Amino acid sequence: MTFNKSILLSIVTAVSIVTLTGCGDDDALQPNPLPTLTETKVKYDEKWSIKFGGGIDEQFLKLVPAEGYGKIFLADAKGALLALEPQSGKVVWRTKTKNAISAGVTVSSRVVVVGTREGEVIAFDVDDGSKKWEAIVSSEVIAPAAVSDGFVVVNTVDGNVIALDAESGERKWFYDRNLPALTLRGTSAPVIAHGAAIAGFANGKVGVFILQNGQLAWEKQITAPSGRSDLERLVDVDSQPIVFGTTLYASSFNGNLSALDLQSGEAKWSRELSSYQDMSVDNQTLLVTHDNGYISSLNRNNGALLWTQKSLFLRGSTSPVAFNDHIVVGDNSGYLHMMDKSDGGLIGQLNINLNVNYSDCYYGEEACRFHNHEQYGVASKPIVVDDVLLVQTRNGHIIAYQQRKPDINE
Repeated sequence: MTFNKSILLSIVTAVSIVTLTGCGDDDALQPNPLPTLTETKVKYDEKWSIKFGGGIDEQFLKLVPAEGYGKIFLADAKGALLALEPQSGKVVWRTKTKNAISAGVTVSSRVVVVGTREGEVIAFDVDDGSKKWEAIVSSEVIAPAAVSDGFVVVNTVDGNVIALDAESGERKWFYDRNLPALTLRGTSAPVIAHGAAIAGFANGKVGVFILQNGQLAWEKQITAPSGRSDLERLVDVDSQPIVFGTTLYASSFNGNLSALDLQSGEAKWSRELSSYQDMSVDNQTLLVTHDNGYISSLNRNNGALLWTQKSLFLRGSTSPVAFNDHIVVGDNSGYLHMMDKSDGGLIGQLNINLNVNYSDCYYGEEACRFHNHEQYGVASKPIVVDDVLLVQTRNGHIIAYQQRKPDINE
């Protein structure tokens, strides 16, 4: 079958189709049950929590909180945007867009930038939330923008990389990339580093552009499409590339994880590993979530696999993040899982549904508890601000945790 334009699937649906053997099949793979811990070494205490909007529910959106200028910035799919004090959760300012927010939040150059379903890129002042400018791009924006060096760079769902002026929103340059017939519902969030704009594409490639003029410096195939069907040939680079020093790390769905020299594009190492979640660096290690929910730690210098935690198979694991002396991920059932950095062993677990403050829920506390609004899956990777871990739920809560100090009597 030939498609006249790209057909976008939700990542959840695509991963289910690729991973599972078939709906209604007795042999279809099922998510692992909640892991049982033999010993709990890490515990969290709630510091504060608030309900800030309608959340994202079942939508696949990269509405990740952002930190900067002494504040936490949050957005929800219905257009709510607010700034909080990270230690108290106190609202500093609140505003709302007329259209649904589908990407963000990015904070830099004293602006807060979000993208909308209507192809708008909107910048707000970090201090008071006043709108500074609004720009229309070629299509929907569903990945956070990159903001640095006077530029705002977005990667749109129709395959365009567009650079805007960070002060005015004026378009500076764009790059048009043809999309494959079938892609995942997602785009790679671009990165700005060392005078370059970097973005991943649905054809399995990563492109590096000269920031000032948009000229393509080099392009590298992370994974080449293979197989007979469009589904088998899915190789989207949907995770945000990471630049660490002079090394660029990029991963693709149904393909590879590679480390490339930023200047030349030459591969330093590559290994087979399928992922669409953002990665993170912790000292000498690279932390990755596989498309099936496994969590792996790799030596970022040579790609050697250090460990893989398989207990979270198909549980909708978020991107992993290092917090204090351990690693934490969330899942779509509303649990946080803490892992030992040395071997990936599970050393803690927390059901965030038990910590949600229902008193300020839009539906009312009783309704939220009685109806199904208590199912607060983790919406995005947790973020760390000083000694606080911030977790955003799919139904619009943000919860701040601190690691509990060991009790000598325990």
